[in-house]
Amino acid sequence: MTLGREEEMFRIGVAADHGGFELKVQLTQSLIEADYEVVDFGARELEDGDDYPDFVIPMARAVASGEVSRGLHLRKRRRCVRRSKQGVGRACGSDH
Repeated sequence: MTLGREEEMFRIGVAADHGGFELKVQLTQSLIEADYEVVDFGARELEDGDDYPDFVIPMARAVASGEVSRGLHLRKRRRCVRRSKQGVGRACGSDH
């Protein structure tokens, strides 16, 4: 695929703790299939005791520095998972 200046490919950073891990895996695959470049900031495997900021802070720094164009971080809320009318779990997006 040849991209013009206006059509530069986004490098998208993704990050999730154990609560958003499976959604991150699915989303990453979908983005790759759609020809986006994805930078995975973790978690790399499902681990119940992992800590959300360990993955999100490096991704946020990468967005701020321009290493990635956009960042998407996924997690479940501790008390509940909000769902839209379509049944899609709520995710938090990072943008600069």
